[in-house]
Amino acid sequence: MGTPSYRPEGFAAPLEIPADVVEAMVAHCQREAPLECCGLLGGEPPRVSSFHPLRNAAASPTRYDADPRDLIAAVVDLRRRGAEILAIYHSHPRWAAVPSATDLRENHYGAVPRIIVSLLTEPPDVRVWRLEPESYEELAWTVVQPAGTALHDPHRAE
Repeated sequence: MGTPSYRPEGFAAPLEIPADVVEAMVAHCQREAPLECCGLLGGEPPRVSSFHPLRNAAASPTRYDADPRDLIAAVVDLRRRGAEILAIYHSHPRWAAVPSATDLRENHYGAVPRIIVSLLTEPPDVRVWRLEPESYEELAWTVVQPAGTALHDPHRAE
């Protein structure tokens, strides 16, 4: 899979995430606790229009590794819709919503924003970051009203 074309430094607007996507992302993190979870948010910059939870193949409380089949299915869906990966999210069930050394070391998507959901507080703390090999910078984001959001969650029991 090639590197996504999204570059947050390429526009001034904050990432726009619909309220239903924030709720679905947090719910996914809570369902998977005490394990870390992961997923993708897709759309056209700066507006998120789809939610793609992925299974954590690592099944670990301290790291995540997206299930390759889930990742491929999400990318195929995004390409079909002409969308791109706008953010990658994961949870920190027992730590603050701040990038860890592992997050920095295992950043394979360059400037694509990383959302970290900490479950230490109620409500959970949701923060967005740009990761560099040895540093990180917090990015602005905003909750917007839903407008045709696609919530792709094949693993959720209705």
